[in-house]
Parts: sequence; structure tokens; C-alpha cells
Amino acid sequence: MTKGWLVTWGSVVAIVSIGFYVDILPGLQIDKKLAMSDMVAGISAIATAIAAYAAWEAARISRKSAEESKSFTRAQLYVSHRKDFIELLDYIAEELKVVFFRKYELYMKLFPENHYSGEVFEPDANTETIKNWAVKYEELSLITKGAPSDLELEFWVMECSTLAEQMHFAFPRSEEPQLYLDAYELPIQTQFEISPARPVFYLGEVMNHLRAFGGGERIEPLLLADKPFEEYFVRYFTRIAKGHPTHRVCRPKDWATSAT
Repeated sequence: MTKGWLVTWGSVVAIVSIGFYVDILPGLQIDKKLAMSDMVAGISAIATAIAAYAAWEAARISRKSAEESKSFTRAQLYVSHRKDFIELLDYIAEELKVVFFRKYELYMKLFPENHYSGEVFEPDANTETIKNWAVKYEELSLITKGAPSDLELEFWVMECSTLAEQMHFAFPRSEEPQLYLDAYELPIQTQFEISPARPVFYLGEVMNHLRAFGGGERIEPLLLADKPFEEYFVRYFTRIAKGHPTHRVCRPKDWATSAT
């Protein structure tokens, strides 16, 4: 039984009790004489109880109204925040010529608590997600500081492609010769051309835009132009272009033709 009902029934019982005292209820004979002061005290107690209940009920309605208002505000913030995020992706795509896919899924990956219900609104991006991206980017950067083997270069290209996929974007479309890994089994179009600098630049730029939107700090972009790593990669790419038992280098339109 709620507090409101307890107060109400308590008041009813008090009124009935007074009725007994003043012979309101017919058929019952009560010998006790009710003093005027006792009656006033009883009525005052009832009035106090009713007033207390009214105050409690008003406070309850006020709290409920305030919470509903907060929930509605959070829901509006969510809708506006998600709209701004999609507009940011469109801006990045226009600026860098990259292609985003499953945009709303990316939003939920970064802001998993936000929802139409308005129960929660969190403007800061999921810490674990943006941290994992930064850690992966740092690992890729460390590989570029050594003299990688062909196997390490293959791993590096795959990890770059995986990181781009985790951020839900593809590198700009191009008709220049590109690297296809495992071309004769389950081919992987890496979108890597003879210079690795361009894809790595896009990884850093997209990540910094997303981190900034989610309240994170910028990472130091990896610049490969005119670095020893770029020379290693060019030699690796050229060897595959000349003929490789597993991988292949060709233009996308030629690949499409050969795959049909």
C-alpha cells in the first residue's frame, strides 16, 4: 500500500472515530462526552495529515515531472549529437575522399550508452575503443622504424586494412595498380599502392577527427614519405608486381575483369 493510501485511510478512520464520539453513527449509544477541545484537536490532526499527504503528492509529481524533463532533454541531445557525428563523417569523406560505411554502427561503437530513451547521454567516446585504435596505430608505427621482412610487411598491410575497417572507412578509390593479398585463394584488396604513405596518412587523419569529436587527444601522425620504410615497401611491392605465387599487383578494373 502506498504512502498516499495510508494517509487517506488514516484520515477516514479518524473521521469515523469522531463520529462515534458525537453520535453521528445512529444506533450506537456512547456515554463519553466529547470535550470541544478534544474535537478540535482531532479535526486539526486530520487536517494536518491531509496537508502532509497533499504536500507529499505534489513533491512526487514535481520529481516525476523533473525526471521526465531531464530524460526528454537527454533524448534531444542524443539525436542532435548523432546528427552532428554523421555530418562530421560526411565532412571527412569530402575532405579526404575516403568512404565511410555503416555510419550509425560506428556511432554506437563510440557512444554505446546513448539511446533514444534518454536514460543516458554521454558526449565522450568509449575509452576502450579509442585507446585500442591508438595502441594499434602505435604498433604499426613501431614496425616502420626497422627493416621489415616480406612477411612483416604483409602483416603490416593487413593490420592497416583491419584498423581502417574498425573505423568503418575505406581508402579513396583509385585506378592505380594495387596490392591484392592471397589473390588466388581468398583475395584481399588492400587498396595499397606502391607508396604506403597515403593510406597511413588517412588512418591518422580519420582517427584524429573521431578522437576529437569524442573528447580525446590527438595522436602523432605517422609520416612515411622519404623514410627508409617506404623504400622497403616499394621493393616489396615491385617484386610482387613482377610475379608472385600468392599475391598480385594489378589495377582494380583489371582485377574485376580477371575475377569474372
